[in-house]
Amino acid sequence: MTGAKRHDLIVNTSVVITIVAAGIVVAGLLPRDDAATEDATGQNPGEQVVSEPVRYPVDIPGCDTVQAPPEGDGSLRFSFVTVGGVDAEYDNRAYPWLTAGKATAMSEAVRAALPAEADVALAPPSRSFVFQPVEDFGEDAPEGVQPLTSATGQVVRDGSSAYASISVTPSETGVPDCVAGDLDVRTTGPDGTVVDILDTWYEVSGTRTYTRSASAYHPDGTRVHVSLSGPDPNTLPLETTDVANIAALPELALTAPVPPGTPAPRQDCSVYAASPAGTVDDIREDSLDAANAALTAAWESIPNAPRLSRPIGSLVPDGFSAGACTDADVVDTRIGLSVSVIGGQVLPSPVDPYDPATAYGPLPVTRTLPDGSVVQIEDSTIVDGLVSEDGATRLARSVSLTRPNGLQITARSTADVDPGLRTAPLALPEPLGFDILETLAQAPIAEWP
Repeated sequence: MTGAKRHDLIVNTSVVITIVAAGIVVAGLLPRDDAATEDATGQNPGEQVVSEPVRYPVDIPGCDTVQAPPEGDGSLRFSFVTVGGVDAEYDNRAYPWLTAGKATAMSEAVRAALPAEADVALAPPSRSFVFQPVEDFGEDAPEGVQPLTSATGQVVRDGSSAYASISVTPSETGVPDCVAGDLDVRTTGPDGTVVDILDTWYEVSGTRTYTRSASAYHPDGTRVHVSLSGPDPNTLPLETTDVANIAALPELALTAPVPPGTPAPRQDCSVYAASPAGTVDDIREDSLDAANAALTAAWESIPNAPRLSRPIGSLVPDGFSAGACTDADVVDTRIGLSVSVIGGQVLPSPVDPYDPATAYGPLPVTRTLPDGSVVQIEDSTIVDGLVSEDGATRLARSVSLTRPNGLQITARSTADVDPGLRTAPLALPEPLGFDILETLAQAPIAEWP
């Protein structure tokens, strides 16, 4: 087996890529003769695993010839490396094949292709089959790691669930040869897209994991890999035909056109809370729907409410707690708006203005409502405003309401002062008014989650 083909095997069938805040974790099952390195103590840092034996010679449907698997002693080890990269963003000139609109079009196509009886578990956008920006590692990228966009999500079907991952990348290597152990069957679609399907397993410390995957090679050179895994192949929520259909979606071909006006994909948002408050698994769909309806009703009650870039009733889980959040821009302005909802919070107390901890920044104004709820209002000035990513001074004001049952709703608005201004403007831009923010903070949300 040539070096190029071995590289192809490792990247496509063995490597799991996880993007984290500090960069990217590349983990994989590597043949021992390819990965038998030692650390400073002389010990091999990888963990031994056992994989499904490969039969050869073998006939594979869709393959005219089948090559032998790579030579080796058959043992594998698990290894990983973490590499830091710059902040990823859409419309990166280094990767013109992934625009924000293209990411949205691919994400919508994947969700629409899931079986009708399958659902996507409640999660932040980044874990709800939204294709993420390409991580740009420059010269620090590990050998064999190709620039790609990926989407992940938990699929639920008939009481069973499993995490599925999808990666899309351009390639110039074409369709690989059929190699025993790499695929169970190969199909070719009417448009020339070749799809390889594989069901296999591996064991780590005696625990077996089954994986189901499909790799598609589109005529324009796009390579798509879809996979999911679990402890029982009979309970995986996607069948082999399902993963094959997703991998072959024409919308995933990187040269497929994007409908004009396609918006950027939804981004994750954050909930800031003083007290720990559960996990995303604690959030119920009906609570989320009720909170979105309450925020929508509150917004519609505001006279001459400005037009937003997305509906205010579009809360999503924040991913780090049992909180939910949404953000939007006021159309044709540099004004932003965010709303968060979380439970389990302690009623705040008035801030001591003589406390050294409050010596910097604006002091919140606190008042108590007749029902015992506590409202806190904060407002920043040009002096204590923050600086946004593009160098603009960011003014912010917020209204937070905490109910006696621990429910806390926070509405926050920002306004950016144009960083290109060389002289002080006659009037500073203003965030949305306190009346609008308090209307949202007092939205009729009874409980959470």
